[in-house]
Amino acid sequence: MSREKNLYKMVKDKLPEFNPIRIETTTINGFPDMILFNKNRHALFIECKVCERDKLIQNLRPHQKSFHHKYCQIFGNLFILQRSLKERRIFLYRSIFLNFLEQNADHSPLISVSLGETWQPIREILNDDH
Repeated sequence: MSREKNLYKMVKDKLPEFNPIRIETTTINGFPDMILFNKNRHALFIECKVCERDKLIQNLRPHQKSFHHKYCQIFGNLFILQRSLKERRIFLYRSIFLNFLEQNADHSPLISVSLGETWQPIREILNDDH
């Protein structure tokens, strides 16, 4: 099982009230890995990545960068959920705040939680209206 699929399973376990739907598409390159629905019934589009924190942008494929760069301005509910194996943490980024054209930019997450912690801080951010 791929590492991103394992991250999806974690989301399903930690955020079940968001009714996660895993997306596998061959028709739209770069489309995010899952859709969540927050308490306000807004759809949230989430890209799942497992990589080191400082390698987030480098680990996105070109069509993923392009999708996020283009569509984060159209709908603000586009996020990246990253699991860092080395740091044993989960990071949540909002695509509208990332520069996908700069390879070595230092991107600050909206929030991060340790693997053993509750995901309540992530839940609160995803439930905000964006």
